[in-house]
Amino acid sequence: MRFGILGQPALWRHDQEIRLATRRSRAVLAHLLLSPARSASIESLIYAIYGDAPTKSARNQVHRGVGELRKYGVTIDVHDNVYRLEAAEDTIDAFVFMRLYDQARLLTGDRDHAGAATMLGEALALWRGSALSGLDSEAFLAEAAVWDERRLTAIEARIDADLALGRHREVIAELQQLADQHPLREAFCGQLMLALYRSQRGSEALQAFTDLEERLREELGTDPSPALRDLRTHILRQDSALDLRTRIPPQDSALDLGTWIPRQNSALDPGTPIPPQNPGEPARPPTPVPRQLPARSGVLVGRDAELRGITDAMDDHGTCPVVVVTGPGGVGKTALCLEAAHRVAVRYPDGQLYADDLSEPGDVLAAFLAALGAAADEIPDGVGARAALLRSLLARRRVLIVLDGVSGARHLESFLPGHPGCAVLVTSRSPLALLQGAVRVRVSALDHADARALLATGAGEERMAAEPEAADRIIDLCARLPVALHIAAARLATRPHWTLARLAERLADPAKILSELRHDGQSVVPTLMRGYEVLPAGPRSLIRRIGFYGSAEVTARTTAALADVPMDVAENMLEELAESHFMVTLRDGARFRCHELLLGFGAGRALAEDPEEDLRAAVQRALGGWLTLTDAAHTSMRGEDNSILRGTAPRYQPRGAAAWSGEGAAWFDANLEALLAAVRRAVPFPETCWELAVAPLARYEAGSRFDEWLESHELALSSVRGGGNVRGEAALLYSLGYRSLLVGDYAGAARRLEEALRLFQHLADDHGRGLALRLLADLDRIRQEPAKARRTYEEAAEVLRRSGDPVGEADALGGLAMVLHSTGEEQASQECLERALALCREGGSLRSEAQIRRGVAMHAARAGTPEEAYPELLQALEIATFIGDPVVLSDILLDLGTTRILLGDPRAAYDNLVTAEEIAKVAGVKRTALRARRARAFLNGNGEATRKPARDDP
Repeated sequence: MRFGILGQPALWRHDQEIRLATRRSRAVLAHLLLSPARSASIESLIYAIYGDAPTKSARNQVHRGVGELRKYGVTIDVHDNVYRLEAAEDTIDAFVFMRLYDQARLLTGDRDHAGAATMLGEALALWRGSALSGLDSEAFLAEAAVWDERRLTAIEARIDADLALGRHREVIAELQQLADQHPLREAFCGQLMLALYRSQRGSEALQAFTDLEERLREELGTDPSPALRDLRTHILRQDSALDLRTRIPPQDSALDLGTWIPRQNSALDPGTPIPPQNPGEPARPPTPVPRQLPARSGVLVGRDAELRGITDAMDDHGTCPVVVVTGPGGVGKTALCLEAAHRVAVRYPDGQLYADDLSEPGDVLAAFLAALGAAADEIPDGVGARAALLRSLLARRRVLIVLDGVSGARHLESFLPGHPGCAVLVTSRSPLALLQGAVRVRVSALDHADARALLATGAGEERMAAEPEAADRIIDLCARLPVALHIAAARLATRPHWTLARLAERLADPAKILSELRHDGQSVVPTLMRGYEVLPAGPRSLIRRIGFYGSAEVTARTTAALADVPMDVAENMLEELAESHFMVTLRDGARFRCHELLLGFGAGRALAEDPEEDLRAAVQRALGGWLTLTDAAHTSMRGEDNSILRGTAPRYQPRGAAAWSGEGAAWFDANLEALLAAVRRAVPFPETCWELAVAPLARYEAGSRFDEWLESHELALSSVRGGGNVRGEAALLYSLGYRSLLVGDYAGAARRLEEALRLFQHLADDHGRGLALRLLADLDRIRQEPAKARRTYEEAAEVLRRSGDPVGEADALGGLAMVLHSTGEEQASQECLERALALCREGGSLRSEAQIRRGVAMHAARAGTPEEAYPELLQALEIATFIGDPVVLSDILLDLGTTRILLGDPRAAYDNLVTAEEIAKVAGVKRTALRARRARAFLNGNGEATRKPARDDP
């Protein structure tokens, strides 16, 4: 599909024009075609079409315009009220026109006037009338004026080429018409004067000047420009130089399309021969004009805004612009830089110099000097002397210098011209902050839509549409970097039998991703290696250790552990890697992230450069750092080592790390995903692995994080069983048994807890045995086996007392109190509850305190004094709400509802029961949800209360 704005906005499919019947569809199409990245918000579309006075239906009109375009087969995506049109630049007539014009200017600079005339003719043939014809809002009229001016300038340039080819008679009629249509445009008058004079019609040429002079004085009160007056003088003198006189569009137009001004010094005119220095001496050879730019890289997707930023910055306005294109490796800086350099090359007719390796600046300077015409014996020794000579040679020239892959500002000093007129275009991972006055254009990874378009160049739209999820996975694994996506697209193009899912699966293996991203001699490794090699030793080592550790997201604490350095040193290294675009700083400023490609690269370099024992020690330190934090977070929730099993895995505290100051539940919630990743990485270290898996136990149960609980423990079980770590296996089975108990899988709970108890007994581990006994007693109580439950609770409480776990003992006593109450032993039950409450306070566990207060309350309720139960439940509710524990919260709300029934407040009771059921269902606590539903049904069945109308039954 092709698109056009050079005339009335239009589109073509298979060279057949599709008539856009409505103004709104033409306006939407035009605005999207002219917007950066073909993307525009609905607000900008409304403004472009209606200006400051939109109609009430403006938003709807835009939607309808988009819909009409989609019906014609135009691909327009929308996300967050931003529309994006799928259209490459080479399918839009305006951008094809610009490309042809730029190429013509290059040909003109190389004196290929025939080629320039042909190319300009092709460019002008794209026009079907005035730009954006039929769209009359202020925004479109302003844009149309710019494009129409570009058209006129292209016409001037084409006539220039015709005059240089001696076609003066052929252009006279056209120029007379143009002069009539644009009576104040001096360029057309100058061309007409030159054409008439060369056709032996000198008097008419002079009359053309006189006519323009009169119009300017009458309408503007000004005289013709000095350049045009100079041309009139040459005609009056019948100067023979006019027979050879040609002109070239200037290099610094604000429109990026030159407006002709005749040169006043014919000796500097490219079309005029340079006279000899002295009569009788041979003319000097012409000054060399180097053209060192490599060819354009081909497909350039999604870089319109950056490209415009570079070319706009190269409008020197009497200065020497220095533009630094900065971004991570593989993002396409070189391709973008070369495209921009080719587009602006015509502004620098004295040549373009290029280098992609500044490791030996003296050699590069010597090559540049030779390219500019310096003889070998004229090139001095030493970088300083060569830099001085380069500045001298550039002083009166307009030369573009392109330096690719610069690692630091100090490498640039020798290549910066000392006078206006030249320009320097640089690519670098670093923003080169010490380089003052430079314009920096940052290049990031492609957005998803552009990355998809790039992958589709090889995969094809049909395959992309058939496997959208696999396509997205490939894009993510390639980090949306053009260098990786180009290779992935090429592999898919040459393997049409491959599914996208197959390539995604192969890329998903961190150990293979770099080898998979190789094709036809191309690889992402050289790109990564170039940036890696110029880094200092510390950051290089850190890349290796992060890669070997295998986590794309790290903190300064993890970094300090991996590198075994103080916190401030770790922070500096991370900032240096972020500045060099190896890492990105996440929004909270405390975490840094790299992409999977860098992880694979870092791991490969680690295995090649570092001893394995050093790498394993680094990983152990990082995992030990996580254990230090989980210990502190658990203590914040439960107090010391209460109700948790500890092992012998090493802990690590980085030097200079701040003391713990967080809240345990919130910390676990923010870091559970990272902890799960740490468990995966710890599989080769069984003791560390099981400790990391059980470390969040307090939050697993309180936050109902049953999925993470199961996944982490399955990973850890495979580790400990493979390593023969019996205690770790026992600890994990105990924890999994607790999970089964909470989700109502009583058979699974019994099986796991009994196996854990057997292993703890075999190991003579009293603490583990006491914890397992306490949960088995809970199971006996739920199964309504009070005698067995009592014996088990009593044994658990005694074992946990000897183990020094006051919170675990309190939990056991709380369960025992419930059993004693059920058997009518009220005094003993009350004593157990009071002892348990004291132990909770001693151990510092708010969760257990809430549960014990709930037990005290229910004891009072069952004793016939619900008025005493009510304040205890309110206090327990306050604690459960504060710690954010949905399991305890749902239990307390259930008991509060039943207590309010006894107090004669069925409507409030019903509300508590409903909330209890909702929380328990979300938390996955089936037993509590079922009990709440039954209690609510009881109320409804008796007709004593109905749910408030504002709520909906589940």
